Amino acid sequence: MARGAPTGKSGVLFLTGIVFAAAQSPTGSITGVVRDPSGAAVSAARVQAVSTATGLARTITTSEQGDYSFPSLLAGEYDVSLEASGFQRIVRPASVAVGITTTVDFALRVGDTKDSITIEGAAPQMQYDSHTVGGVVTRGQIENLPLNGRDFLDLAKLEPGVLPPSRSNNNRTFVPVLGAPGGNTGVGGRGTRVTVDGGSILAVGSFGSQMGFSQEAVQEFQISAVNFDLSTGITDAGAVNVVTRSGGNDLHGTAFYFFRDHKLAAYPALDRDPANPDPFFQRRQWGFALGGPIRLDATGSSSSATGSATSSGASWPQHC
Repeated sequence: MARGAPTGKSGVLFLTGIVFAAAQSPTGSITGVVRDPSGAAVSAARVQAVSTATGLARTITTSEQGDYSFPSLLAGEYDVSLEASGFQRIVRPASVAVGITTTVDFALRVGDTKDSITIEGAAPQMQYDSHTVGGVVTRGQIENLPLNGRDFLDLAKLEPGVLPPSRSNNNRTFVPVLGAPGGNTGVGGRGTRVTVDGGSILAVGSFGSQMGFSQEAVQEFQISAVNFDLSTGITDAGAVNVVTRSGGNDLHGTAFYFFRDHKLAAYPALDRDPANPDPFFQRRQWGFALGGPIRLDATGSSSSATGSATSSGASWPQHC
């Protein structure tokens, strides 16, 4: 018995390490291959990726096989440039999304390195190296698509197989994927895993995401439905990977106030109570977001705050 005790402790520590290591990545990556006009791989070429928002640059050289990779890049727009002796300099834009690898290949042209070729078209985000079924909801969609209650998780419904999020007690939100239970009612008891910047926000024991913040703070988020890898973490019904906004070189801010009442939104006809056909309802939402540089071409910061107040004389459906 004395010998068995240490073994049990080791097992607990090992399993704990797996849970913390298997976290969703809040970043993306850029990878590609560099070839000369004959199609041969070009080694020792200088590749640089520069964030258009912060100006932060990362530089590497291609391998003997002509390939390169920039892992762990924050989501956003980048300019990828290539320089090699005896060839013209090439610059290509690339979009990096959370959890996705963007492929940017280069076909070199013989010429002076002082000559530069700029390709305006962004590289397509084709996932050749992953069989995960899912998608990314971008910042543009979060800003421009209408949202009832300004809950960005409602936009997860844009991906096939994702059901409307449901609310529970203690401010928990469940996001069912492919008909699987979103909370602690299914086999395995974990439901859809939700992480913010790589950290889980699931309620311990009861599950469901338990952190509410303004959509102004969200840069984008990824939904993984089927065939996700181990980086997704422990889940039996898909995962949502949220990335928050960061500051850039430019100081920017937003302030908002939304108001809605029963006079501006009709109550659904099939749900009306004959004794109270037009129940009282008011919702006010306000807040701000501010972002800017901490140090130019290096780091930035972004912050936001929001508040809301709702009063009603009846239970209004969520889809109103």
